[in-house]
Amino acid sequence: MHALPLMVSRVHLAGEVSIHSPGRRNQAAAVVGLVALVISIAGSGVPAFWSDEVATLRAVRLSWQELFAFVEHKDAVHAAYYSLLKLWVGMFGESELATRSLSALAVGAAAAGLVVLVTSMTSLRVAVIAGVIFAVLPRTTSMGIEARSFALSAAVAVWVTIVLLVAARTRDWRWWAFYTVTVAAGTYIFLYTVLILAVHFVFLLLDYRARRVLAAWLFAASSAVVAALPILVVSVQQKEQIAWLSDLPVVTIWTIFAKPAFDGSWLVAALAWCALLVLAFRCRRIWSGPHGSAFRLAASWFSVPLVVLLTADALVGPLYNARYLSFTAPAVAVLLAIAFTLSARAIVVWALIGVLVLASAPTYISQRGPFAKDGGSDLSQIADYIHSNAAQGDGIYLQDTGKSTLRPRLALYAYPTAFISTEDIAFEAPFTTTGTFSDETRSLDEIESNLVRLERIWVVTAGSTGTDAVRKINAAFHSMGFFDTSSHQTNRSVITLYER
Repeated sequence: MHALPLMVSRVHLAGEVSIHSPGRRNQAAAVVGLVALVISIAGSGVPAFWSDEVATLRAVRLSWQELFAFVEHKDAVHAAYYSLLKLWVGMFGESELATRSLSALAVGAAAAGLVVLVTSMTSLRVAVIAGVIFAVLPRTTSMGIEARSFALSAAVAVWVTIVLLVAARTRDWRWWAFYTVTVAAGTYIFLYTVLILAVHFVFLLLDYRARRVLAAWLFAASSAVVAALPILVVSVQQKEQIAWLSDLPVVTIWTIFAKPAFDGSWLVAALAWCALLVLAFRCRRIWSGPHGSAFRLAASWFSVPLVVLLTADALVGPLYNARYLSFTAPAVAVLLAIAFTLSARAIVVWALIGVLVLASAPTYISQRGPFAKDGGSDLSQIADYIHSNAAQGDGIYLQDTGKSTLRPRLALYAYPTAFISTEDIAFEAPFTTTGTFSDETRSLDEIESNLVRLERIWVVTAGSTGTDAVRKINAAFHSMGFFDTSSHQTNRSVITLYER
């Protein structure tokens, strides 16, 4: 096989080759990757876990046999990611920092790869700027502290595109085989990564010089789809697990044009779209200029998955979620890098980057607050309070009704060791028997027989004191001979101690 991508000269698909110092490029890629890693991992241990990450934790705690049996009914599309993270937490533990650090590493790998990729198509200057922009985009700094597979999908998308360019240049079947394997593996890690094939197809069609490798690409891409067919089929069979999307306004102007790359930052979105509009006005000149190939790739990468996903969402049911397009964030970074470097003056370019960094800072800081996840997840706050105040043998009752992402019982799933001294009075059967990530629990009407030996019970309900849920639970425990003696308000839950 020819040299690895990091050692490939700068290549335009026209066959023009301008030599860059591999050492200089590799150093730049390593530095940018390290910076992106540090930016993402900083503060990643602060926010409490939230419901999606709780699902990850519950899956990776299973034995291998239990995990593979579970994904036959639920979350098969995440089986590969759960397997990777299971190995990861086996080495580093399951703290917030440990579980999220794999995503931070993936962000670093994606940023480093972006430098390599863009350098192979245009200049090292644009490549470094693209890597820096990618590192600070709100979507990047969000997926970098999420124990889910989005960051890995971005890294796969970047590196598989590098493999495509190397295979197109060398026309070596071994690179095409590697391309097939990488695309298939990426699809198993995160299903929507398969959309990178549509990106590559459009890119090859747009670049007339690359059409000569289209037949080889079609064979490699078809092979990747065949290899990924099992997970594609299972995803259809388990499509009910994303049925919740139909209950949310997930397809709006905001979620289409802002959320995929800019998360919740309207300021970054506004600045970025101003730059992208300038880019659109200069499109013809850029198309035929030295950045043309990189522009065509990034424009395809940004737009094609969005269009395909929105079309599928409209035709076959709820499929769209802005986070599912996280792997297109590198493309946005490349487009912004090209837009910023339209000015020949370095001071202007770095001033634009500085403005983008400053605009991203409020979102970055808010993403790393203790209640940053899911609009205020307080699961660690609940766990810490119970761990500090509960006595050995106390009962624990955590509300398991209401909106699934807000249920206080998630605290028990996220931080089980904090509740080890207490008795879970509502527990009926483990989640592995329910086909969901929730245990089977008893209702308030069914728990009285479990209270005979208990003198104290900690009750955690969603919301604040005075809500209907709290009053209902209060009345239920009063009828069973328990009376509230203290109450503690967390960020979005109430912890009440009941005693006989």
